[in-house]
Amino acid sequence: MEPTIVQNGALFALQHRPAKGNHRRFRDLTKVQPQRLFFRLPLDRINWLTSSFLIGTAALTLTALPLYLWFFGLDWFQVVLFFVMLSAIGFSVTLGYHRLFSHLTFQANWPIRLFVLIFGAAAFENSVLMWASEHRRHHKHVDHDEDPYCISKGFFYAHIGWLLFKLRNDQPYDNVADLQKDKLLCWQDRNVQWIAVIVSFILPAMLGFLWNGWPGALGAFLIAGVARIVVLQHCTFLINSMSHHRATAVFNQTQRARFFFPRAIHPRRRLSQLSS
Repeated sequence: MEPTIVQNGALFALQHRPAKGNHRRFRDLTKVQPQRLFFRLPLDRINWLTSSFLIGTAALTLTALPLYLWFFGLDWFQVVLFFVMLSAIGFSVTLGYHRLFSHLTFQANWPIRLFVLIFGAAAFENSVLMWASEHRRHHKHVDHDEDPYCISKGFFYAHIGWLLFKLRNDQPYDNVADLQKDKLLCWQDRNVQWIAVIVSFILPAMLGFLWNGWPGALGAFLIAGVARIVVLQHCTFLINSMSHHRATAVFNQTQRARFFFPRAIHPRRRLSQLSS
């Protein structure tokens, strides 16, 4: 005769009962410390590497750069180098990372793709594979929990909080399988940090040294390197935060990507014109 469920349960309890004097202890929930939060975000989930870089570059821009300008001044070479680097790297992100790779809006031959990959890495916004994966996930789940920089979680979170705090595990590259077939993209993904350091810091410093020795190298490092990174990154972050925060109308068929960029900072006005 087969044993009943009750008999099986009793047998299991006898086999797994604790030894004499070895009573099981349960966690005292009254002694559990509350989770430490900052802007409603847990401190134990801070992404220390990314946070240190973002805060460090901003601190250098606000402290070391003014000191350099006070002692050495500013010449036209530093200004030109800043805007050349800003343009080359900025367009590599907007035209390359965004339109070319994330949305596959157009095709380009390998020299243009290589240029975009090298200078796009200097934005310190990670590799094309990571950038495109997050951006495609953003479009698929816009303003919902799976959106990497969801504006529904607040302006601070959408602007920079999603980078400072690691609230979820790294997402797989499951939505960029098409891009993973490109050997150039895979090469950039493996070496993106080295490329970024060389193009963002070493290259400007070398050009500055050739122009004006060590003072020129230091100035180019701070102006075309550090300050340019801060300006460009926060321009990108504002698209994630300000543009989504200020918009009040839903997408419609009349919207186009060719609208002038400064208007994207005030989408309320632009969308009101579209609906009129």
